[in-house]
Amino acid sequence: MGKEDEKMAKNSKGEDYSFQVDLKGIIRLLSENLYSSGDVFLRELLQNAVDAIEARRGEEPGFDGGKIRIAYHQMSGRQVKLVFTDNGIGLTREELHTFLSVIGQSSKRGDVRRGSFIGQFGIGLLSCFLVADEILVRSRSLREAQVYRWLGRSDGTYQVTEEPGEREAKAGMEEPGEREAKAAVEEPENPGAKAGMREPGTEVTLVLMGRTASQYSEGKVFGLLKEYGFLIQIPVEFEGAGGVRRVNDGFIPWRQSFCSNEEILRFGERMFGEEFFGVVPISGEGLKGYVFISERQTSAAAEGRHKIFLKDMLITEEGKELIPKWAFFTRCILNAENLTPMASREGFVSDHQLAKARNEIEKCIFDYFVALSQYDVNKLKRLTMIHNVAIKSLAVENEQIYKLFFPFLTFSANKGSLTGFQVVEAAKRLPVYYCTEVDDYRRVCPLVGNGVLINAGYIYDTKLLQLLKRYQRGIRVNVFDETSYGELLEEPTAGMREEMASLVAMAGRALHSFHCRAVLKQFEPADVPALYVPGGEGFLDNALGEGGFSGFLEGFDLGEIGMMGDFDHGYGTKLYINGRNPLIRRLAAVQDEELAANMVQVLYVHAMLAGHYTLGEKETEVLSTGLIRLMEYGLGGNA
Repeated sequence: MGKEDEKMAKNSKGEDYSFQVDLKGIIRLLSENLYSSGDVFLRELLQNAVDAIEARRGEEPGFDGGKIRIAYHQMSGRQVKLVFTDNGIGLTREELHTFLSVIGQSSKRGDVRRGSFIGQFGIGLLSCFLVADEILVRSRSLREAQVYRWLGRSDGTYQVTEEPGEREAKAGMEEPGEREAKAAVEEPENPGAKAGMREPGTEVTLVLMGRTASQYSEGKVFGLLKEYGFLIQIPVEFEGAGGVRRVNDGFIPWRQSFCSNEEILRFGERMFGEEFFGVVPISGEGLKGYVFISERQTSAAAEGRHKIFLKDMLITEEGKELIPKWAFFTRCILNAENLTPMASREGFVSDHQLAKARNEIEKCIFDYFVALSQYDVNKLKRLTMIHNVAIKSLAVENEQIYKLFFPFLTFSANKGSLTGFQVVEAAKRLPVYYCTEVDDYRRVCPLVGNGVLINAGYIYDTKLLQLLKRYQRGIRVNVFDETSYGELLEEPTAGMREEMASLVAMAGRALHSFHCRAVLKQFEPADVPALYVPGGEGFLDNALGEGGFSGFLEGFDLGEIGMMGDFDHGYGTKLYINGRNPLIRRLAAVQDEELAANMVQVLYVHAMLAGHYTLGEKETEVLSTGLIRLMEYGLGGNA
């Protein structure tokens, strides 16, 4: 039996094999698919330090001296050394093997857990390989005095050694990257670094080289640390060329025994760099923070600019999973305790806890609006004017918000900008219509005299006005459609009807081929001779007459629809002839029917153009032939 046969025989007996992990491949996946940028290594190291101190507090009653220091050293040859030091629980030799060298193993012990996906599976340290080829960890556990070194490399190898004595430490053991740099760098001051780490703790050293080093200047690293660790309640210090600075000494209003509204607003302005109209305190189960209402209009398409923290560590500035979609006019700073982060820790897992938190935030904002309606109506009016569209988007979905805000929402109308309250009051005395399209509003607006016409062609307005009948009984606010013309335009007097009878009959014959009826009305402005109003049946008749659908509709029984010209007299395309117009009155006196018919067809096309309607083939022909005939007639008459 050959070697291959022996191997296959072993496999057939169910022999176990181990997975081979390509660490460089995993790092590439982290870089390309998990993290949005390499900056996250700072957050992960900061989080690991916080977790270590929390773990020590759990095992050493009375310990309250936790501290974290980050040292930044500019080295020669475009290199930067970063050293993260904490006086947390530390790691034993066995834990270095177990937790730092086994991908997927948690380093959190007992009840002290970060509560995040990465914390539970211990892959956060791998993010350091996004910026460095080696990671050096020096650690002394709370349980023993020996200091160990763990040196991990991006090629998947690592080594664990005991920390040499003080004299030996000065003589050797190069830091990561120093073999390439050939430069000795003095160890930064940290708890116990000079004497084998006198107290428990961990020190993580990275050397950034080349382009990566140039990307992480001292100012940028300090700024990122402040962003990530703004809420951390453990002292975090940064040591660099500018000396030692505190990272997280900011003022946090919700941690004060008392804080005025003005102080909170100033806090928000410092955090987001803009002025705010108001602030909504957020307080719920495992949730603290504020929602600031922007002074300036914000588009729903604009990206959210929030600061969402999980257990005092910045997670995301988007917050799209947590902040209600309609609240795009807000800036939020929130700290959550019970949410579950995604693997990248740049968002949250969609679960019942996330839904609960989102509902709590939405309720807090709504309660704020209700309070304004009861105690500060003028402020609510101002808020509604600034964020009119945003609040409309909420009102169409929420009955309570609709009832609360509708009186203050504004609508564009022929009488100017009207509030919802003014619309309701007008509907009690006058006919109130609304157009669902902006172009329709422009066509109809000149015709409406004492009535109110609302331009509801803007987003949400039509839906809001449709809902008015549900919430305001007895109020008539109707959509303006083709039947509304009959109500709006005045009926002609008996004398006008008699005077125009022959013209209307002749116009009906002239427009028959266009499947359009001539209807006599009188309306203002008087200088408009005719008004074109399309109808659904008229459109279908035109389509059938031109043969556009003849192939498609062949074999179908069209019934009454298919009878050319036999449409309902109450509907269809109409040309309303204005009996008050001087030109129409002169046209009624024309005895030459061919000339009068030609003039009516030209008026028909003119009315279509005035209404910005698209001309068909027949209408285009009128422009080219009908106008020429009128010119010929005029020239002949003058001759």
